[in-house]
Amino acid sequence: MTVGYLMLYGNGWTQRWAIAPGTEDHIRTQIAEIGTPATGQLTVVDPGSDSEVTLWVAWALVAAAVVLDGSPRSVEDGASGQYA
Repeated sequence: MTVGYLMLYGNGWTQRWAIAPGTEDHIRTQIAEIGTPATGQLTVVDPGSDSEVTLWVAWALVAAAVVLDGSPRSVEDGASGQYA
């Protein structure tokens, strides 16, 4: 099983949450609310207990968000460097 991650960035803080299976589309829809007065309810995985939990987000306090896809990637032939 592959796991995707939600990265949230604010003024002086960063959070990384594992995305609960089957909720990636909902999370991608919710991050469109960044900078608005809306709040969001997201299902993520708590890293301490490995259990699904509800994360409430005040989108007005989030400066940026990104969903990191958990699908495996292949390295191109000839790729080099620290991150290849």
